[in-house]
Formats: sequence, C-alpha cells, structure tokens
Amino acid sequence: MVKSPRVAFPGLLTPPSSPTMPEVHSTNGAANGVADRPAADANRIIAIVTGANSGFGLGLCHDLLANLSAGVGQRVPAAQPRATAIAPSLNAGDEETGVMSSPHPTLTLVLACRSQQNADDARAKILEQHACDLRMRRGAGESISPGWEEGLRVESELVDLDCVGGPKGVLSFCQRISAKYPHVTSLFLNAGYAAITEVVIPRFILQILTNGLLHALHHPRYNTEEIGARSADGERGRVWGVNVLAPYIITKELAPLLRKSPKTLPFEPRVVYTSSIEAEAEALSPSPKDDYQLLEYTTSYRPSKYMGDLVMTQLDTQLSEGERPVRCLIAEPGCVATNIAVAGLGAWQWLVNLKWICYWLSFYLAHLLGSPHHPVWASDGALPMLYCAMIASAYLLPANKVPAPKMHVVARRLRSPTVKYGEVDEWESHTELAEFLADKCDSIRLDWRKREGLD
Repeated sequence: MVKSPRVAFPGLLTPPSSPTMPEVHSTNGAANGVADRPAADANRIIAIVTGANSGFGLGLCHDLLANLSAGVGQRVPAAQPRATAIAPSLNAGDEETGVMSSPHPTLTLVLACRSQQNADDARAKILEQHACDLRMRRGAGESISPGWEEGLRVESELVDLDCVGGPKGVLSFCQRISAKYPHVTSLFLNAGYAAITEVVIPRFILQILTNGLLHALHHPRYNTEEIGARSADGERGRVWGVNVLAPYIITKELAPLLRKSPKTLPFEPRVVYTSSIEAEAEALSPSPKDDYQLLEYTTSYRPSKYMGDLVMTQLDTQLSEGERPVRCLIAEPGCVATNIAVAGLGAWQWLVNLKWICYWLSFYLAHLLGSPHHPVWASDGALPMLYCAMIASAYLLPANKVPAPKMHVVARRLRSPTVKYGEVDEWESHTELAEFLADKCDSIRLDWRKREGLD
C-alpha cells in the first residue's frame, strides 16, 4: 500500500540521504532561455506546482510522487472515491476507479518558484524524501514499477506572481511552459500571499477567551495586514494580483496545453486552486466592485481568496466546454504552520524561531483536540488538492450544475485525513461579481499581452 510521506516545516522531518537518486533535470528558462521542446510522450504526466518550495506546495509534491509511483494495478490512494467527497445529489457508479494503469505513466514535475535557490532546495528535499519513501516501501515488500525512477523528471521554472510582464512575470512563465512542454496534465495553483505585518498576541489571547482556541486558530482575527499594498509596478493591489489575477492568467494561458493532455493518461486535465478556510462571502465589503483590488481593505487576504474562488467558478464554466474539457476545481487544505505568516512574527530570528515553535504546537494541540481543520502536516493538507486532480469525472457534478466544487480536508485524530465535498460560499448569489472579476482579469491579461508584444 502506498503511504504518503509527512512533511511539516524544515527541521521537523529530515529524511536520510539515499545512494540512489532519480535523474534530475534542472531548468531555469528565465535565466538560460527556453530549452528544446521534448518529444510528445503520450504516457507522461506533466504537473506544474506553483509555490512548490514550502508549505502545502512542498507537501503536495511529496504526495504526488508517492501516489504516482504506485505499481500497475495498485490503487492510487488520492484517486479513490470517498463518500464524504461526493455531492449529495450525485448518483455515482460503483465501477472500479483509481487503479494505476498499464503501461505505467512517467512524470515530469515542474516546480514554479520565485528563486532558483528555492527551487533547487525544494528539488533536493523532494527527491531525498521520495528515495527514502521508496526504500521503505520496497522493504515492506511493495513492488515499484520498473522504470519509474529512471523516467522521473523534476524541473523548475521561475515565476514572480506579483509581476504580469517581464522576464520572471506570469506571461513570460506561461510562454516558456508553452514552448517547452507538449501538454500539461495537472496545474496546481498553490502559491498565495498575505500582507501580514504583525501577529498581535494580545488579540490572539482575547479571541481564544471569546471564541475558543480552535476557532481562533482557523479563523484568526489577530493578524495585522498592510493596507493598500501594491504590486512591484504599482499598477495593482498586490494581494489581489497574486491570489486572484495571477491564477486567472496562468489558467487562461495554459488552457491550450491542458486540452492537449493525452487521453491515454489515467488522469484527466485539471486545474486545482488552493483556497482557504477563510474564503467566505462575509469578507467582502458591501460594494466589492468599487474596490475589487482590495486596496482599501484593512484585511485583504480573506476577500482575495474568496474572489479567487469566484474566478475559478467562471473558468470552470468556460473551460469545461468543448471536445476536451478542463475542470477547474478548488481545494481547501485546512490549517498548518506555513511560511505565509512568518512576516508577522517579528524581526529577531531567535524570537521568530520561538514563536514558530509555539505556532506549530498550537496547531498540533488543535489537532489532538479533534479539530477537523488542522491536519498538522502539509502533505496531509494537500490531500484535497490531489483528490481534485485525480478523481474520476464520474464522481464530480458537471460544471453546468455546480462550477468549481470545493473539496475540504477533514483532519482525523490519530487517523489519516479524508476529503469532504463543499461548494464556494454563496456562489449562486455572487455570479455577477464572479463575471465582473473574470472580465477585469482578462482585460489586464490582454493589455499586458499587447505590452509584451505577444499580440
């Protein structure tokens, strides 16, 4: 049985080194130009993960390799239908799904990171952990498909989601991907940004006394965020640009490659957007169109993730049409200790380290107390992302009924997590806003394509 490795933050789990490592192909199109496009391979899964160097992105990469290395005929854990993750109105069949096909597919994993150092560090961790995982599985008598390690490619591309144009901007990233790869099978839009400037401890204590520890940990109201934070070029709200605009542009630009994903692969082309437990309609102002880039909000992260959810409902509706449909699904990974709040922990490194330990321990305590929102390990929180990418379409409502269903992680004390079906909060009453946001994103995309000489 394939067992996923657990990953938290650096230092908690350091896998032993391995004498045998899969072949690594390191690329940096932003610095070295675009490499020759490899020959089309109908048996190769190509997966892209943004924000792959830490947190849920790193955990997702570990779990992706653990799942896809399942032998021919074995069940792929993340692809198994789960009763809790099926819409109540859906009558799904009982045919066997989620079994690794023959011939066994190979994998190209593209780590989309802001810096080459981050990408190189992440690749080393991923390969080292996977080698350790394979050794343990072989030691337990599990067979690994011949050629899996030799066919595994872990590559990298630089992208700064705060920039639309420029050599590291979103459009340049998509151009390099389109020039280099014959198709894309899974696009994981995981990277996110919160302009947190301070974690206010007295407010944290007050919220614990008022709402309880568990509520304080999964719906924090004690973080101070920068108001009016703008993108590097000064043209957009930074948080909105990273969490809403960039995922939209990447999805639209790479949609043709997703449609080219071979039908012979065991998994259908999917876009998976990492949302938040805080992505709720109540985060919006009374007139959200007036400040859709969130420049005047005192807290911009919550509404940005909700707007990201709404935009995905539009993209799911658009891309699910045609001969080769592409579903855009949403995953909510729960709460684990990730780097997104590090900026609010202070400037003194020893104090940051101390607060980080307390931060992680508080999440672990929430898990022990039975919170379904605290899986503790980033790889466990990544389960709904993989489920969205791998589950058969027979277990999903079509987009014309429920666009962009939202899958939530459900942590279980002393047991592996599972997945629960959900929908974007109040999406039916916000369809007009969703269309408005998608139109604004597309206008910016088309304007920047002209500026970059792409049209």
